[in-house]
Amino acid sequence: MAILIPRGYRSTAEYHFREEQADDIVRVVSYPREDYCRSVIWFPPHEHVDIRLSIATPFWEPSNAGLGSLDRLPFELLREVLLDLDMHTLFIFRQVNRRSRQMVDSVDEYQKVVSHGLNLLCVLLRTQLAIGVSLFDFYSALCTKACTICGQFGGFISLLTWTRCCFKCLDGALEAQVQPLGSVRREFQLTKAESNQLKSFKTLPGIYSIEACVQKVPVKAVSVHQAISVSGRQLPALPRIWRLNKKFNFMGSCALPHYDTRTGNVEYGMACAGCQLALEKGIIGSRGVKGAFEARDRLYARDGFLEHFRRCEQAQLLWRSSDEGTLRPPELPEAARKRGYFRDRE
Repeated sequence: MAILIPRGYRSTAEYHFREEQADDIVRVVSYPREDYCRSVIWFPPHEHVDIRLSIATPFWEPSNAGLGSLDRLPFELLREVLLDLDMHTLFIFRQVNRRSRQMVDSVDEYQKVVSHGLNLLCVLLRTQLAIGVSLFDFYSALCTKACTICGQFGGFISLLTWTRCCFKCLDGALEAQVQPLGSVRREFQLTKAESNQLKSFKTLPGIYSIEACVQKVPVKAVSVHQAISVSGRQLPALPRIWRLNKKFNFMGSCALPHYDTRTGNVEYGMACAGCQLALEKGIIGSRGVKGAFEARDRLYARDGFLEHFRRCEQAQLLWRSSDEGTLRPPELPEAARKRGYFRDRE
């Protein structure tokens, strides 16, 4: 049975705009969901001020000390060796002397990772999960746009499975499920040997999920998906307490933008202010349109958003009321003005 789409929500004909208007459309009608980024492991920007330069900049003075046989390797071969190192080992190697620092900093993939993924790098080091992620793994994730579970724009990494995912899948997909080790051990009746096979980490104190759940005490957490693989057991359904308490999913994840190797652009994902406006007007949601809230909560890459804009009538209304980008739309939702973020979590 076809789903009835309310008038004023999705247009039957595509809205046409000039290519030079695209940037202004994105600026006026889309907005970042900062509440999403702050629902996972997150550090205030000021925490990185003192380390950003030191972690990405070599010493300019010449180095008298060498690195032995490594100095005899051609750069391309040395680059391959460094790409295979896990982030913990690479971090330690970079501190050996000036020559090692210059060597690591000369690798373009490392520069991209520390420039656009510094928050995630700090998370890996603090949780001691850096030992399981190579520089190549990190760079590959940075250059991946889509959620590996559903195919939408994926702005997050689930740490234990190193999976690119969107916020919806982070909240509900089995591949992103994280729970305390003790609880997983009981539910799957894991032996000690099986428990030891699970990758684990101690959670970081903070505020997690959209509901702003406070976590003060570190908890040893594991992946439910990995527990299924290790035990060979499939639960008929997730325990009710796991379904109700999803904060551990967010405690085991971090935001990561997408780096486009072709254009050099970095995308964090954008939501549609038009879909938010449609909900506030009661055009969708209250009338039971399937996926209405999912549409409002979805993040897009730039190209995906512009395709969505061609059919979103309320987004087009906001654009026209902005006098094609010269004014702020009078009906711009508060969520868009506040970037989807309503509570101070610092």
